[in-house]
Amino acid sequence: MRIGTCQLRLAIDGARSLKDKRRIIKGLKDRLRSDFNISISEVGSNEFWQTAQLGIAIVANDTRFCHSVLSKVVDR
Repeated sequence: MRIGTCQLRLAIDGARSLKDKRRIIKGLKDRLRSDFNISISEVGSNEFWQTAQLGIAIVANDTRFCHSVLSKVVDR
């Protein structure tokens, strides 16, 4: 069993409030979760409304597959 993890820091220029940030992040998380079958959660920068920190994880049998999926997530 292989576990791949990734942490992303995002700048959200269009957010004018925490409510805007949550709406944007929720849509992003839902799309990535359904497209790549990954686990994703906001793990930091919760109080700042123009930045977000996301944690991503995937479990697979092959290390190359984990790297491939995480690379595709980052590129998107």
